[in-house]
Amino acid sequence: MENFYLVKVKWSEHRERLKPFIDEIGLKADDPQLYTNIDKACSNEWAFLFLAPDGFIVLQPRYQRQIIYIDITAAHFTAGNALNKYLSPLITLAKQGNAQFIRFYTVRKSADKVAPKYGWEKQGYHRNLAIWRYKL
Repeated sequence: MENFYLVKVKWSEHRERLKPFIDEIGLKADDPQLYTNIDKACSNEWAFLFLAPDGFIVLQPRYQRQIIYIDITAAHFTAGNALNKYLSPLITLAKQGNAQFIRFYTVRKSADKVAPKYGWEKQGYHRNLAIWRYKL
């Protein structure tokens, strides 16, 4: 089995190259400020960029009501099956941060079929986005 990995990198060195991908995600999610918000969060080290051989993911640690969790604020992979391929390293990173769960929002209807196969639970909706959670 192939070993998939995520490598933390400096946002400032990749921000311009990733902007079109994040803008596209923002367009699909009806969030025109997505890139601006990610740029601010990563520039201030409130969120962090991780690269993979076939894409990237932006993770933002959160703390709410004495619960630590990780938000996937943006992700883009080209090779497919990313939810399965990168779940293990994502869990490792989240556990290192003492997170209780990982969360992402998506407009993609395909998540309804794929996410539950890998242990993700749908928590509801926010606007047109489904909210998915993986409990650690």
